[in-house]
Amino acid sequence: MKNTLQTSTYYIQRSRFCELSLEQFYALAKLRQEGFIVEQQSIYTDLDGLDSGAIHFLYWSSNQDDEQLVGYARYRCCESDGQHKIERVVLAGDVRGKGLGKRLMQAILKDIEAHHVGAAICLSSQITAQAFYQSLGFVAEGESYDDGGIEHITMYYGAIK
Repeated sequence: MKNTLQTSTYYIQRSRFCELSLEQFYALAKLRQEGFIVEQQSIYTDLDGLDSGAIHFLYWSSNQDDEQLVGYARYRCCESDGQHKIERVVLAGDVRGKGLGKRLMQAILKDIEAHHVGAAICLSSQITAQAFYQSLGFVAEGESYDDGGIEHITMYYGAIK
């Protein structure tokens, strides 16, 4: 049974790695590849060995005839510092600008806050997405840096780290 949050004609599935079907993992890997490697022409190893320890959020369209993965993100607890890191946030190009990214991030933040009370939350934002994350309560810290040929900056939720 899927653990889902309904949002109009879309729904968000929350899963641990072991709960993902092969088809679901293939869909999320394909969306990440299309969004980060192909579209942004950033050559890096997306399958980084960290998926098995993460909580995955898959954003599905729920058309009756055709269900498609339109968004994805994961979060995990970094053992080195205990922070919960949100990663691999991606939306399919044809659904951007419809508020789905905000809903996806709100679902992740709510989940972290419910399951890990008081946890520090961070992410590595592309500079072009910094204002989006600021609108959700993230605060940039430090200097920007190159990650896969794209400028990023570390951001903390509510300036807690």
